[in-house]
Amino acid sequence: MRPIPRLIPRLHNVLGLVVGGQVVLWIASGFFFTIFPIEQVRGEHLRAEAPASIALPAAGLVPIDGLMSADVKAVRLKPFLAGAAYETETPAGKALFDAATGAPLAPLNEDLARQVAETGWAGDGTLTTLALVDPAPREAGRGHGRAMWRAGFDGNDTATFWIDPQTGDIAAVRTGLWRTFDLFWGLHIMDWTNRETFTSWWMKLAAFLSLVLTLAGIWLVVVRVRRGNILR
Repeated sequence: MRPIPRLIPRLHNVLGLVVGGQVVLWIASGFFFTIFPIEQVRGEHLRAEAPASIALPAAGLVPIDGLMSADVKAVRLKPFLAGAAYETETPAGKALFDAATGAPLAPLNEDLARQVAETGWAGDGTLTTLALVDPAPREAGRGHGRAMWRAGFDGNDTATFWIDPQTGDIAAVRTGLWRTFDLFWGLHIMDWTNRETFTSWWMKLAAFLSLVLTLAGIWLVVVRVRRGNILR
């Protein structure tokens, strides 16, 4: 064989040792991702359906004039528990007010957080733990890094609700399946800590070397086919 073709089998062997393990992880994690619907991973089936309409207070809505100030960018009416609430948005963040009285509801106290958790739960289990976590870990999603209520449910269904104390929203639902999915996702994109960045230099390097590995393997197959010894 000529010098360059002789190098290709050696290159294929070396690259197989260097990136072969990561290629297996890509394939295994990719296969795992196809098994479960993403809605199941996100625990959507454990959330109660949102009300079709907003239950307005019998005495009527409090005028929003009292909620407005120079820094309020938006006000919206939303369902909250069995009634309604105003959610305001300012540069400092969001806040929640009772739509009947205008009284502030945020940050949610323990009683309101418990009601939000139990009202929003559609699984087969009961609320067993409730704690305000500050700062919330990465699994809290967009609530990561600030105070969030963590509601734990146990039973035939086991899950964690992360509740935003400023808006009363269930920001994230986390289950054992989600945590397994998250682990595989980190292995897949080679971001083992934050599990968000897939443009790191080692990801690019591993992808490039895997491409070279694949092309070298194709070259070896073609050579063996032409020589008639593909099965040897």
